[in-house]
Amino acid sequence: MELFSLNQIIFPFLILIFLMSIIGYGILIDNTILKNQINLDLYNLIFFKGLICIGLICVFINFFISISDLISFIIISTGIIFFLFSFVKNKSKKSKILFLVFVSLLSFFFAFYSGINDDFGYHYQTIKNYKSQNLFEIKHHRMISYNSHWLFLNSIFSISFFTSSIFILSSLFYSITIYDFIKLINSSIKNKYNYLVLLSFLSLVFFLGVLNKMKDFGTDIPGVIVCIYILIIIFYYIFETKEKITNKSFLFILLLCQFALLIKLTNALIFLFCIPIFYKVIKQKISYSIFLIIFLYPIPWLFQNYTISGCLIWPINFTCFSGTEGAVREIYLIESFAKGDITTNMNVNGFGWINEWLTNHISKILETYFIFFVLLLIPFTYILLKEKSVKKILKIIKNKYINFNYLMFFVIILLSNLIWFLNAPAYRFGIFYNLLLIIFIVMPLWFFMLDHKFKFLLRYSKFVIIFVSLYFVYENLKKIDWYIKRYDSWPPIINEKILDRKQF
Repeated sequence: MELFSLNQIIFPFLILIFLMSIIGYGILIDNTILKNQINLDLYNLIFFKGLICIGLICVFINFFISISDLISFIIISTGIIFFLFSFVKNKSKKSKILFLVFVSLLSFFFAFYSGINDDFGYHYQTIKNYKSQNLFEIKHHRMISYNSHWLFLNSIFSISFFTSSIFILSSLFYSITIYDFIKLINSSIKNKYNYLVLLSFLSLVFFLGVLNKMKDFGTDIPGVIVCIYILIIIFYYIFETKEKITNKSFLFILLLCQFALLIKLTNALIFLFCIPIFYKVIKQKISYSIFLIIFLYPIPWLFQNYTISGCLIWPINFTCFSGTEGAVREIYLIESFAKGDITTNMNVNGFGWINEWLTNHISKILETYFIFFVLLLIPFTYILLKEKSVKKILKIIKNKYINFNYLMFFVIILLSNLIWFLNAPAYRFGIFYNLLLIIFIVMPLWFFMLDHKFKFLLRYSKFVIIFVSLYFVYENLKKIDWYIKRYDSWPPIINEKILDRKQF
């Protein structure tokens, strides 16, 4: 195992450079087109705008030429210029520097010596396609044609002779999310935004305690992150403020919904969560021209899909103009595998597959969520055992915290989980919906503790954060030994080929 390489030395510097570049584009969009009107100071909202802007520019570039290293250098360098220009003019330089340092260090720790997941082989091939070919040169393949926009963005932020760069975008996304959750918890406690306090705190616990391995990131978690931010914005307007939601704010929510969909098709159900906020918007005067512009956003991505696979959305067969049989077969393979048949030979109709699903998937579901769920129930269980008036506590919870808005979202969450379970009940397809179900089950209990047992809950929450943070550190130190036993160099890519794992 080599101790040092150019990849390892340059890696932390590339993290900082990529971070500044994307934020630079985000600030430009924020100051010119989509001025932030949401009173939540979250860096990922700027980061999203930067990625959306960069993605759109490069999709059009890729119509004519490949996203070569030269194109990547031009895109990244331009973003840094935008960032530095904004940084010089910004009065709060100290907070910006703190953000850059925190995110860069956490991103480095999260990504350095990370392994690669089972899907990385065809993900990497998709990235290489965009790096070496224009759109019309890319050939259809059942795995390549999934065309997650996240992989396209990764092709922009990967440099062929710095193979470690391929890990940076995901690690930045994760690290900014952790930074924002911590910041949102503090600001929400100060402003008494109870829904945002709990959503950000419980999500932070889940991200540090469960989603803590770079190896498991893939194309699933970026979409989950975007969906959580959409929910944060929606909760802000539904539960926490009397501000009227503006057309631009709703427009931004829809833009993020489409961004999540372009990353992973399983995020499509996020549009259901916009129904309550849409009801508030239609009471106002709607600028339909703005909505039309926003719904043009996915068109370049749809054109990419059509050019590569003959389908607007592969492998949704009714969107296909050619290769329909292959799409039908692919949907069957996905559904069969998700319902528990590794050999993909089962009958997916009816409910006969449920026993197979329980056999092959329930252990993974329990392994992922059981300890997390128990951690959330422990403080309330302790209070119930200590207090004599259990019925009185449950009555307070029912009357005060289970209101119409809560029930409306709970129904949407149940519906989302039902759709997930009946169609593609693999763990990774349902992370966002499963997580929300758990959070909403315990929310009224935690609301009660916030109001009546705040000091106790605060002590317990500090303990949980320390516990999951130590576990996060443990998992990310353990991965080094895991990696060294399996590979001879980092990253495991030489001459654009993924190294085979060693036997030990």
